[in-house]
Amino acid sequence: MRRFTSQSRLVSLMLLAANGLTYGQPDLTNRLDALMQRYVEKRYFSGVVLLAKGERVLYHRAFGLADRERQIAILPSTNFTIASVGKPLTATVMMQLVKEGKVDLQRSVNDYLPEYNIPNGNTIKVYHLLSHTGNTGNYMVHPDYDKVRATAKSHHDLIPLVVARVSDKDTVGKQFRYSNSGFILLGRIIEEVTGKDYGTALQDYIFSKAGMTNSYLIPKGFKAPEEAIPYELMTDKVYQAVATRQDPAMGDGGLMANAMDLYRFGHWVQTGLSADLRQQMWTGSIPERKDVEYGYGWAITRQHGKTQVSHDGGTAGASADLRLVPEDGYTVVVLINQHLNPKEVSRKMLDIVYTGTTELPKREFVRSVINDIDTKGFADVKSRFPEILKTGYEYKPEIGDYINLFNGLNDVKRHQQALELAEIAARENPTAAWPYEALGDAWFGLGQKEKAKAAFEQALKRDANNYWAKLMLAKMGK
Repeated sequence: MRRFTSQSRLVSLMLLAANGLTYGQPDLTNRLDALMQRYVEKRYFSGVVLLAKGERVLYHRAFGLADRERQIAILPSTNFTIASVGKPLTATVMMQLVKEGKVDLQRSVNDYLPEYNIPNGNTIKVYHLLSHTGNTGNYMVHPDYDKVRATAKSHHDLIPLVVARVSDKDTVGKQFRYSNSGFILLGRIIEEVTGKDYGTALQDYIFSKAGMTNSYLIPKGFKAPEEAIPYELMTDKVYQAVATRQDPAMGDGGLMANAMDLYRFGHWVQTGLSADLRQQMWTGSIPERKDVEYGYGWAITRQHGKTQVSHDGGTAGASADLRLVPEDGYTVVVLINQHLNPKEVSRKMLDIVYTGTTELPKREFVRSVINDIDTKGFADVKSRFPEILKTGYEYKPEIGDYINLFNGLNDVKRHQQALELAEIAARENPTAAWPYEALGDAWFGLGQKEKAKAAFEQALKRDANNYWAKLMLAKMGK
């Protein structure tokens, strides 16, 4: 039976339920419906999308399930974990504090947080944190992170991990390096200068001004349909709820919001926030990569001859994207309760807005492999795996697809299957590091730590900067 066939009635009901929130030309609605239905069929989409122009909501639809165990449908009003989409909110709070004279972009981190003895703390300025040019690292890859995140209740609790990962090299301001740690420091600075906890600062500077009435920092327990349970979703039968693996909600992201609240934020930033603050946030500093710049808390790109400002986010079982086209007043929101590329969905929606058409999504690689294992048997997939590695299904896979496949198999405790397929991948790609990452993870899952260490060491021989291999070796006490 094809995936989601059993849910077609639910999807139809959800589409009808959302009709009251949809405005705009029927042709646009029909084309967006066709795109999203293809995502449901080919990419297992489960979430909410919204498109607005100015004050008019043109499209607002919900698909899939907020609770798979109880078969509770996602509603247009369902809240999701938005992960790093919280960074633009932190940046917007900070820029308002700059305008109030409470923060100076040119002052150093040590000026605001002297008690933490942050490496390069006199060199790293506030604007470096906002633009990811402070080389402050990622506290989430610290070996102790899994222990700390379960009990962390404040930015202060995370600062020791942040400090341990900040580089002391002379690289400040010289290159873009995305840093969750930098936004933890920004969150702590916000608390210091306002005398308020971060959640209260968000309420005062963002939620109340933008009219966001359904957003909050701490999940209430992921009770559907109010909240979408995050899933590592593999097939219709194989999935894992990962609510307990959520990162703490801090200045780097993680708050809960629904599509309408993120639209309200995007609309308010475009119309209610002062133009000089928008200009500062939406002016690129150092290029992030080709065709992408990063301002203060926002990525800046071009599509269809228009400047777009956006931020996406992803965490265990959740993905999100907020995308604005300031010249034309468009806001796009994509919220998903599984791991899927939300930027691709946003861009395809805007393709349809500006050209009337887009390339429809193709069959997703990871879940297709696992579905084949379930329907055709592991022996069949194993015999075909060298060819699957080369050609995939409807598109040639990239390295990220391979890594996600092995992550998925290990997530659902299929370590032996992951091991046998990783052995094939290593034979087919002897100079690549990622097959040895996969081997290491599989051996680790099987409790064979010495073999896991040997595999991760092989990954490092092929890529001396492989952070996952380094992290796992540190975790195992090498």
